[in-house]
Amino acid sequence: MRSLVALSTLLLLAAPLGAQTVYTGFTQNPGCVVGGPNMCAEKIAPQGAALTARNAFFSNLTNNVGTQNFESFAPGLGAPLALDFGFAGVATLTGEGNTEAEDPVDIIPFGRYAMSGNRYYQARASGVANFSILFSQLVAGFGFYGIDFGDIGGSVGIDLFSGGTLLTSLVVQPQVAAPGTFVPELNGGLRYWGVLYGSNTIDRVDFTLTGLPTDADVFAFDDLTVADASQVQGTVPEPTTFALMGAGLFGVFAVKRRRRK
Repeated sequence: MRSLVALSTLLLLAAPLGAQTVYTGFTQNPGCVVGGPNMCAEKIAPQGAALTARNAFFSNLTNNVGTQNFESFAPGLGAPLALDFGFAGVATLTGEGNTEAEDPVDIIPFGRYAMSGNRYYQARASGVANFSILFSQLVAGFGFYGIDFGDIGGSVGIDLFSGGTLLTSLVVQPQVAAPGTFVPELNGGLRYWGVLYGSNTIDRVDFTLTGLPTDADVFAFDDLTVADASQVQGTVPEPTTFALMGAGLFGVFAVKRRRRK
């Protein structure tokens, strides 16, 4: 278990795929215990590999980028939602899911919580609960915090579009367990994921939430950041300027599970 926890803090930093550069990092929630999906004792402040990934993403941006934290939305609102990203324009969130607020008494009864304030966007991995964000103008970067990904066997992917054409499909959170299987290492965990291009390229992102025949696995999304090319400082780094800092939690975890069988 000790080696598994250590690996959970490793960061796959800026793994470029084609023209884009991806930043991602995962921080395990130390307050979650192996008692069931409702047993998180604390919410994580931004820290560890997730914060490192977020800071690396933001180090390429000016300080006037727009971030949506859902604090202006009442709990329980479904799509469509109009999201304001300042200079990078507005966007429309469509599809499944709803805004949610932390319980004032039991802040994280299911391992989901907000990063800024106490509100976030919530969606379920049922195969039909996907949602999309359509930007009013082409943008060069997009990043977000994801909370409680994959602890009941669900997975998260993201598709990037330009002018209706699919640019690429990326895995944000792979499925690491059979559907409905509780994974305590992921319960209440915190992930940051961001992508940067060198130019205004993206006009839509689709979130694909799959891996379960039911809607048992529920995810939280917060602090969505959007930047246009004028807010990206310099050139998006080339693949050779970045090192793979670790294999990450999930590949090793999957191997461990196979060896046990």
